Amino acid sequence: MANVNFDRLSKLPALEGLTPEEMTAFFTIATKHAFQPGDPILKTGEKADCFFLVAAGQLEILLPQGKGVPATPIAQVGSGQLVGEMPLLYAQPLRQADVIAASEAVLLRFAYGDYERLAQAHPQLANKFRRNLGKIVAGRVWSTIPTQGGTGPLRAIEEPQKAPQTSNHDAMKAATIFAGLKPDELQAIEAIALPFTAQAEQPIVHQGSPADSFYLIVHGHCEVRIPKDGQAMPVARLGSGQVFGEMALVYKQPERTADVVAVTEAKLLNFPFDDYQRLTQAMPEIGRKLRNNLGRVAASRSWTMQADQSKEMQRRSSSTGNL
Repeated sequence: MANVNFDRLSKLPALEGLTPEEMTAFFTIATKHAFQPGDPILKTGEKADCFFLVAAGQLEILLPQGKGVPATPIAQVGSGQLVGEMPLLYAQPLRQADVIAASEAVLLRFAYGDYERLAQAHPQLANKFRRNLGKIVAGRVWSTIPTQGGTGPLRAIEEPQKAPQTSNHDAMKAATIFAGLKPDELQAIEAIALPFTAQAEQPIVHQGSPADSFYLIVHGHCEVRIPKDGQAMPVARLGSGQVFGEMALVYKQPERTADVVAVTEAKLLNFPFDDYQRLTQAMPEIGRKLRNNLGRVAASRSWTMQADQSKEMQRRSSSTGNL
């Protein structure tokens, strides 16, 4: 277990509240593994016998869509995050998604059998870890809101909406996807934007419909849902400053891969791909900057825990099945 920064890992939400002795015991059962880009880590339908903690690198989570249909990328997981831990909370004997390495990655592997023995020897450790996992699973979102330190967690869905609403221009200036644009470049992008207001529970995009535009949320919240087993599974909560629908530009997807529904009244900007393509052909520097930003947005897609969203997500997931 050399060359792993346990001090940094000990600050993770999954390990919150563990004593130094419990931390030592926890990492004693871990084994270190290295992966190259594209290497498979977990496969849908395989026996669930371990979970991983990402020590370094990026992983991509994908949902299979059936024979002959490319798997849908739904998230990227980075350093300090977990994959494969769901069976510790729910009765899932088989994997529910594919996970591959999106970059060179170092993972810490925890076999379920070893963890069960650890839990028997350290029941307080197990109680803390399970409680932390419950919070993480309940509040998983894609977290790409720009902050001073990069990207940060979403605010709670219940947050008051009494503050003055952000202007379209200010929302674009703050969005990661438009980072680095000069004032005239931002103005050119704003010129192709179509303002759109959605009411709570109003569908915005549907899985399978043509992917012909992307959206920026100026104000309000939306939920990303993927149909599974006849039900809509919520997989992400998006808020002000975040975008959706842009992955079609990254992965060249002709159709939407998920539903997006407003969960509060939401003010959005819609950017048609046709207008976007014409603009970037006329102003190649905008295209270069946006391609770089799109790559960063895609790479920062992650599942993170927002503690004060736990109850809301648990309530929603109870009617749609466990995530």
